[in-house]
Amino acid sequence: MVGRTANLTIFLGVLYTSLSIVAVLGITSLSTRGYGIQSIIIGCTIVGLGYGIRYGSKVCLYIATVLFGMLAAYFMYNFLINKSINSIVRFAFSVWAVSKLTGTIPVMARLKAKGSSPDRSSRYKDFFLRHTQHK
Repeated sequence: MVGRTANLTIFLGVLYTSLSIVAVLGITSLSTRGYGIQSIIIGCTIVGLGYGIRYGSKVCLYIATVLFGMLAAYFMYNFLINKSINSIVRFAFSVWAVSKLTGTIPVMARLKAKGSSPDRSSRYKDFFLRHTQHK
């Protein structure tokens, strides 16, 4: 469950970042909907938090939950002001992410109590950790 939540967080971050980059490059229909430089920073932060969750950081999980909660509130505020379907769709994605992230908090706590990681072991990860630990 933690891995799927991390993947969802990474996906939403990549989606948000890509739409923001396209808006900055000149698609005016996206730039008028609130995508821009600040959105690129937020999207990259979300991607980083997703990778932190994947590798077992409870702090990243809590920060991502709060960040998506704040984004949900912001998008609902924008919907109430602008009555735009775009804001309500972004609100729905944010609420979905918050519900998945809050459901993952107790699972992450159990994993940490057992001393295990949510990410399965991989050859690359083992190779990298072996070489960094020997230095």
